[in-house]
Amino acid sequence: MTDAYVIEIDDEAAGIIVRTGRDYYFYASNPRYAQLEGTSYTSPSKAEIAARALTRPLARAS
Repeated sequence: MTDAYVIEIDDEAAGIIVRTGRDYYFYASNPRYAQLEGTSYTSPSKAEIAARALTRPLARAS
């Protein structure tokens, strides 16, 4: 069985995840998330967390 879900970050489609067996694979629909392309996750929520991490500004060392 294959399932697919859209991952949205701030009302913008980041990509889709497709379930293949036990894993979910990320496919970017937005170039901003291209570095996640083909990455596997154990759950949709873990894929969303990874996509959200790309939108956070980098913390600067003091």
